[in-house]
Amino acid sequence: MSELFEHVDEHDRVGMDLVPAVMGLLRWGARYRADPEGPAVLARHRGCGAHVEVQMHCERGHHVQPPDIQSTPGPAFRLNTAE
Repeated sequence: MSELFEHVDEHDRVGMDLVPAVMGLLRWGARYRADPEGPAVLARHRGCGAHVEVQMHCERGHHVQPPDIQSTPGPAFRLNTAE
């Protein structure tokens, strides 16, 4: 799988943006859906061999936990009122 990331052109950057989401799903599956002998896939840092973790940070660099997230309407929000 790591060979997929070696030659990335601009078109592939859209797919690369999905990597954190996929890594989060792999982590979820390893934690809650793995076989008794362990998960089917392990994600490790190529440089040192340590497990890869997905963490959330705000644009100012603060570590964010799910309870810390506040959803607010964005610029494209449209209120659909039934008439």
